Amino acid sequence: MLFNIEDLQIDTLKKFDGKYNYFNPSFLNGNFIFRRESLYQEKMIVSDIVDVNDNLILGNNIDENYFWSYEDARFINNNVISVACCKKNKSNPIEVINVEQKKYNLYSKTFTHYKTQNSYYEKHWQFYNKYIIYHVDPFTILTDDEIVQYKKEINWNPWIKKYGKPGLSSNIFDIDGNRYILYHSYKSINGVNLKYYSGILKLNGSLHPICYTSDSLFPSVEDYDRETFINYFNWKRKLHICPTIVDVIFPMNVIVDNEYINIYSGINDCICANIKIDRQLFINVMKNANYIIA
Repeated sequence: MLFNIEDLQIDTLKKFDGKYNYFNPSFLNGNFIFRRESLYQEKMIVSDIVDVNDNLILGNNIDENYFWSYEDARFINNNVISVACCKKNKSNPIEVINVEQKKYNLYSKTFTHYKTQNSYYEKHWQFYNKYIIYHVDPFTILTDDEIVQYKKEINWNPWIKKYGKPGLSSNIFDIDGNRYILYHSYKSINGVNLKYYSGILKLNGSLHPICYTSDSLFPSVEDYDRETFINYFNWKRKLHICPTIVDVIFPMNVIVDNEYINIYSGINDCICANIKIDRQLFINVMKNANYIIA
């Protein structure tokens, strides 16, 4: 791993409270948004997007055709967020039809819809100016009207062998003259335990990949606030399913300031946190890290 647990200052923002579960936050210019889970008719879990005061931004709902639940929202700018929209069978909402990526305007309260649906789950697109970073495997950039602007098969084999198949996590961020984006992957252990990993991909000025770190960024957080995870785990067992035991830091967005790299993340599916890394430490670690050419 590139950072030890003592390198991380973890500030908890929200967490499972017995009624609601919070994870995967995003932050921009003093404003927070969170994914909030709740039990629906004691049958399933649904997700809403809320602000720091628990005010609803997007609440699960039923329209004339589908049951909608909202996941993993990120700020694009002060006015617009991206959000994964889980489309369920209206008659049997336990059945997920697909997950669609959309933009949502916080002021007009309207969605921007996209036609791209190449997978069952369309999630974690990163919007950067007039481009969409669509995937890291293969690394794909779309224009805002969903035309492929750039596509490259990266040599992910060394990472996949150690950590599993990579997927997008964070926005693009710049520090010390370098441009980066975070990605994640996971491996299943005995079908019940999931261990997640995070890596960092370096980009050039045209947003094309240069190289990625050969090692994962973060240490294990399996024992971080274990009491909260156990309470969350038991809450989820009310659904008569076997919840997944996770060891995960899931980066949602990165903000760089004069002192820290602030990585707003979900921890173990039940905690919202700002994981702060000293700016100079981050720069030094990146200079000395081992990289694999993309």
